[in-house]
Amino acid sequence: MDRKSGNIYRNARITAGLTQERWAEYLGISPDSVRKYESGEMMPAEDILLMMADISGLKILPYWHLSQKSRIAGEILPTLEEQPALPQAVLGLLIAIENFQERGMRDLMRIASDGKVSDDEIIPFGQALAQLSEMVRSAYAVGYSKE
Repeated sequence: MDRKSGNIYRNARITAGLTQERWAEYLGISPDSVRKYESGEMMPAEDILLMMADISGLKILPYWHLSQKSRIAGEILPTLEEQPALPQAVLGLLIAIENFQERGMRDLMRIASDGKVSDDEIIPFGQALAQLSEMVRSAYAVGYSKE
């Protein structure tokens, strides 16, 4: 499941296998609040959100919530969709590290050596940053992987 396949709060409830009424009971809130979360009319408070993540087993739910709640977080945090199994996530991270070590690290050191990014360094600098971003995304994927 990913956050693009519908409302993340609805997805958490469905993952938990509960009706809106039963979900509300587990969370100690009204069914009307559940409906408002699932319609996008309202966002849950952090304590409710953490309970949702715990009950549903979706460790990534607070991450998705933060990405949606804060425009700044949405711009800064890498996009994480499906949670891979831990071995897949670790391999993805190791591949991202290896790719960066093969070229990006050398380019970044060369570019940074004079303290500025010259016109002929713009493209390799952007490529090195993209590789760094992939390493960060892959590291988050390890942290939120299915165990």
